[in-house]
Amino acid sequence: MMKAREGFSLIETMVAMTMFAVIMLGMAKMSAAVAVRGRTNDVVAKRIAVLQLEENKMGAVPFASLKMWPTTDRTFTHGTFSYTRKMTIIATGMNRYTVKVVIVPTVDPSKKDSVIIERSLAPSGSPLCVGC
Repeated sequence: MMKAREGFSLIETMVAMTMFAVIMLGMAKMSAAVAVRGRTNDVVAKRIAVLQLEENKMGAVPFASLKMWPTTDRTFTHGTFSYTRKMTIIATGMNRYTVKVVIVPTVDPSKKDSVIIERSLAPSGSPLCVGC
């Protein structure tokens, strides 16, 4: 009487290796997609932070010096994020300016974003005094 052999046959091993390869290919594709999404999220987060920085800067500029602010394209680097700032300042009234700031990341110029800021000169005098 013949005794049954212990262990795996060659066919069983090949099937197991094929299944393992298919699963690993799927995981590699998923890993690459997660890495690309993480890089995109990093650029978007940094772009939004810089956009808010530029917006706060324009809000802090005194109204009288706003018309003299340089509007040429400038390149800046904050930490590991480099970008080009494009700015336009348009006088929309006697005491009113519209400022548009566009942020273009150096790493991916297609991911640009912008903000429009309306600035106006506060009326002088007291709002309670009608004849003053």
